[in-house]
Amino acid sequence: MARRGGVLATLVQLQREAEQDRERRARGLAKAQRDAQRANALRARGAVQDQKMRERLHAEDRTREAADATAQVEQEVDVLQGVLAATLAVDDHLDLEALKQAPPSPVFDPLVVGAPPPPPREQDFAVEGPSALGRVFAASKHAARAGQRQAEYQKALDDHRVLMHQHAQRLEDARRLHHAAATRQTQEHRQHVEEIHTLQRDLAARRPEAVVRYLDLVLEAAEYPDGFPHSWNLGYTSATGHLTIDYELPAVDVVPATKAYRYVKASDTITDSARPATQVRSLYTDVLRQTGLRVVHEVLEADRTGVVRTVAFNGYVHGNDPATGRAIRPCLLALATSRERFLQLDLARVDLVACLAHLEARVSKDPSKLQAVEPIVLAGSLDADFTLESDPEPDASPATARGNEVPTPPVQQRRELVAGQNVPLSEPRVQVDLLASDADLSVLLIGTNGRVERDEDFVFYNNPRSPDGAVTLTGSSASIDTTRLHPRYTRVVLIISGGAGSPANQNCVLSFPGGNSVFGFHPADDARVTALVWCELYQRDGNWRLRAVGQGWADGLGGLARDYGVDVE
Repeated sequence: MARRGGVLATLVQLQREAEQDRERRARGLAKAQRDAQRANALRARGAVQDQKMRERLHAEDRTREAADATAQVEQEVDVLQGVLAATLAVDDHLDLEALKQAPPSPVFDPLVVGAPPPPPREQDFAVEGPSALGRVFAASKHAARAGQRQAEYQKALDDHRVLMHQHAQRLEDARRLHHAAATRQTQEHRQHVEEIHTLQRDLAARRPEAVVRYLDLVLEAAEYPDGFPHSWNLGYTSATGHLTIDYELPAVDVVPATKAYRYVKASDTITDSARPATQVRSLYTDVLRQTGLRVVHEVLEADRTGVVRTVAFNGYVHGNDPATGRAIRPCLLALATSRERFLQLDLARVDLVACLAHLEARVSKDPSKLQAVEPIVLAGSLDADFTLESDPEPDASPATARGNEVPTPPVQQRRELVAGQNVPLSEPRVQVDLLASDADLSVLLIGTNGRVERDEDFVFYNNPRSPDGAVTLTGSSASIDTTRLHPRYTRVVLIISGGAGSPANQNCVLSFPGGNSVFGFHPADDARVTALVWCELYQRDGNWRLRAVGQGWADGLGGLARDYGVDVE
């Protein structure tokens, strides 16, 4: 009985322990489930928080983007409001002597063609000696292998000599091109110094053309905000010391049409708010006032000798008549002043409206609507001794100056350039005509490295069309469309070669199809040259300009083309 009780007790104990074990497992499972649920909840909460964080960061980024865009617009407005102040802190006098300084001489870098190839090392072709046992059984095989490796070494030496010869040839070609470029730079600088010396001499003699060219350089050196045409016509009368300035003013779109930007979270977009029309009109009028005063200030401050005694400034702008839709060129600002009266002004402290009223200037009542004023023409100013246009305008006639519709272009008027002079192209398409039957016209398309990158970029009688079709040569005429030129080209060089006597004697002109402006240029006569760069088209701030060059080569078209990188072998 006691024994049965002991067995029963054991069974009961086992059952109890099993039950306890099940309870422990159940509790453990429940705890694991609770932990998993808690972890899932934490992950879900974290995902929500992460999403909120990402949304907040995205909104902050977009808000900053809108704020940056607004700041950019405000900066553009600040620049426009400081057009006059920007020139008061600098001396507008142009130091011609400083312009004679030679540019740094280019230093030849032998590594421009790469490092010379390293010679083969004999130890790389050595064969390890055989073991003691190998010397008995494999002596002949080792000798054959050593002979083969020695032959390979000799071939490597021969190949290295060929590579060294090729490297030396490339190095010599590079040295020759560098020397040609350095020589050309020296020649250009010498010509540049001679031109400046001539200008200084003529300025000292108060020659009208020198006065105008110097003031043209002064205005060219002035930096204006983006959107300003930066072009003008100058005329000077030496007897009266009177300077006329017909200046191209910026259009109303120089004022940002947007006032501010803001981020709209609901649509996740950045929207802009338009600048009120009254503010646009006020800012634009202020810009025109500042521009007129600044230009007069620049020419008078730069003229330290006092050859300019009176100035008449007329500011024009290109636009469309709101009533007819036709192109017009009204005068929006006109002022005339003496040197003494203007230099008495403290431009850093004046009120623009009061200052222009003091100068009896004429200002458009609403320049944003192209309401014109009458230009100022002083007695005798139409009989200028010398005039110069920085940007020829086909429609710059008296009728357009008064704001009337553009008339039918008159007959072509030829304007002669001088060496080094540059003018903007008023149209993207130009035509160059060589008015001589016994000379040749050629064109070089120059890349960013200052050289012809491909032989096809040399347009001449055997290759009369550029790969992109922008340049076409027909006999003694070349048509050039700058809108079709590949972006790799930064200059278009126009060349005259051959003919009777010096190429400098050949008559060549550049014109605009359908326009009335024709440019001519006669380089200095040099009977020793057989080819010369007549003029070149080049880019500045994204706009194409024409520069008179007149540099000659004594070794003909081949030598000229070779120096620009064309393989003429």
